Amino acid sequence: MSYFSEFYQIEVRENIAKEFTNFKGEVDDMMAGLHEIRVRLAEKEFDLKELEARKKESKRGKQNFA
Repeated sequence: MSYFSEFYQIEVRENIAKEFTNFKGEVDDMMAGLHEIRVRLAEKEFDLKELEARKKESKRGKQNFA
């Protein structure tokens, strides 16, 4: 179930909304919406799956030299 940011008028992914939910179950609308926008911009600019794969590969290489 996604969350709709009233301030930014966009759908926010569940995992992002969860990150900005307090103990009462209230979502910080502005922060969740802003974070969703930033993630969408990053997805357009970068291939996030490729970056994650590089990050994992880099960590494996460092472990071999430790």
